[in-house]
Amino acid sequence: MNKKILTSILFQLCIVVIYAQVGIGTTNISSSAMLEVTSTNKGVLFPRVALDSNTDQTTVPNPAVGLTVYNTAAGNFKIEGYLTWDGSVWVRLASEEILAPGISGIQCTGATINPTTFNAGVPYDGIMEIPYIGGNGASYPAGSPIPSTGNTGLTATLQAGVLQQGNGVLRYTLSGTPLLDSPATAYFNIDVLGNTCTVGVSGSLELSIGSFITFSGVFNTTGLANGVLLSSQFPTQLPIIDGLKMDLAYYDATFYSPRIYNVSTQNQLISLQTFATEVNENRTALNQTVTPGSFLQVDVNNIVYWTTVYAEVITSNVQVQVAAGEWRWYEMKWWAMQTAVGSTSRTVFLSVARKA
Repeated sequence: MNKKILTSILFQLCIVVIYAQVGIGTTNISSSAMLEVTSTNKGVLFPRVALDSNTDQTTVPNPAVGLTVYNTAAGNFKIEGYLTWDGSVWVRLASEEILAPGISGIQCTGATINPTTFNAGVPYDGIMEIPYIGGNGASYPAGSPIPSTGNTGLTATLQAGVLQQGNGVLRYTLSGTPLLDSPATAYFNIDVLGNTCTVGVSGSLELSIGSFITFSGVFNTTGLANGVLLSSQFPTQLPIIDGLKMDLAYYDATFYSPRIYNVSTQNQLISLQTFATEVNENRTALNQTVTPGSFLQVDVNNIVYWTTVYAEVITSNVQVQVAAGEWRWYEMKWWAMQTAVGSTSRTVFLSVARKA
């Protein structure tokens, strides 16, 4: 009787062992594993077989889908390595050479953001992409957050990814609450894969055809020197569209100089035709390349009356290339005036309307 009881107990224990999780080298087995092997100096050696073809079901009879072996290439199937049966053929397990990630360079002036517009005080959640050249196909890790300068309040963080073999883009999450509206520029000091640069992204305000932007302001010219810009008095309020900012420079008590500045990070190709009402003068400047931070002269002799007697209106039809084969046509107007004879106060009106 005791032998029968003992035999029954042992049989039940065997059943428990057969269906229980198995740990080799560990007693702390993951709840998701039927078999866990733990070692700090040894690996797992899979069965080594010599298959005769990629459809061989004789060397390993009736292989189950997902069955994995190591083919020695000693048979007629000369692909050595780990293979798995997919139900029809033996296929190689994916593998890749482990490389340190590397690129030849980054093209910071080509950085883009999406969504394309910042709104002051409104949380922003988007993506910034920076083109690179000469990628080697390796994986790269996520980066640390980079705070913005200029238009502060934003943070860019590199996302982990795999480099292209050749050219591609690095993707950053871009989030936070910007201090200023687009197109005020947010700058990020980028240091990635041995390459450094400063990226400036300003977003863009895109006007539909027939839409316009206006500005009006009053400022005092007392003590101003020749060349002082209106933007020094109104740093964030002047119209900007497609990286072009309307501005003017103080010349003297009688004249000012209207200007179009390139506030983008890339060269701008611009054409314009300008008409001055009071003096009946015209200026044409076609296919002008304006570098970042530079300006294009609007008036034919670069001085425009703003005294009470004349106070002429300057109208300039401006074309700007926004992409290869794509142009936009804007009408820009400057009207600045002295509101009383002898006054040092100036009232300025600016407007830009999209025509096409």
